[in-house]
Amino acid sequence: MRTKGFFAASVNYARTFLIAMTAANIALADAPAALTRGAKYVSLGSSFAAGPAIPAQQPTCGRSDHNYPHLVAAALGLNLTDVSCSGATTANILDTPQGDAAPQIAALTRDTMLVTVTIGGNDISYSASTIKCGGAAVADQCAAKLDQKKIAEAVDQLPAKLVAVLAAIHASSPQALVVLVPYPRVVPTQDQRCTGLGLTADDANYFAALGEQLESALVNAATKQHVLVADPYVHGAGHGSCADAANRWVNGAKPAGSGASFHPTANGHNEMARLVLAALGVPN
Repeated sequence: MRTKGFFAASVNYARTFLIAMTAANIALADAPAALTRGAKYVSLGSSFAAGPAIPAQQPTCGRSDHNYPHLVAAALGLNLTDVSCSGATTANILDTPQGDAAPQIAALTRDTMLVTVTIGGNDISYSASTIKCGGAAVADQCAAKLDQKKIAEAVDQLPAKLVAVLAAIHASSPQALVVLVPYPRVVPTQDQRCTGLGLTADDANYFAALGEQLESALVNAATKQHVLVADPYVHGAGHGSCADAANRWVNGAKPAGSGASFHPTANGHNEMARLVLAALGVPN
């Protein structure tokens, strides 16, 4: 794992970038004029885009008709093709089929006008490992028994993979506005944790650090590829699994009301949709 200094630098970098992106979003306030009613919108990504366990579920992929892509499409009157799928990796976007589904990039066309994407967590076993350790006892030392060396290597490889995904999106849909939607903060800061999180202190610290690395990789890739960012991670304070139902954006080990373990709730998808609209310069 990386040093604390790296994490602090990543946080500061992300905040600086997001301030710059806010200024850019103001300048792009007229950009949604290109998003006329019926314009083509494609959603790419993993379960954090798909919305498992949020009603109503579609037949495959743990995909909800009330995930953030559907909410954005409804708000702007866009023609949505949602190919987000639980378990997807960057390879499943670029060139590797997932089950019977073609690589997600195949959904993009030259006349696609908006693309949103949430990807990368499964490349570093983020969700699978967190779920595995949910509810584990202190004596289990769950996170310590993970293949942390392999995960660290995957983290090192992730930035280039994310850049490749964003570059491929630009190449496939050169007219499209592209909005990267990072993962919400799954593990809250230490002062906002409770037993409802379902992770031991050591496990929580490990996954908090992993989430920080995922956030940093996503923000850096967005910078390099000049895409918009709608970032729930930086707004996560007070919205973790220990928040009350009205303010909870992410579940802990035991889902409460909507959404899967360690995944966004319906409220979380509402917030991600709001942030996408804000990134596009749409008042909401």
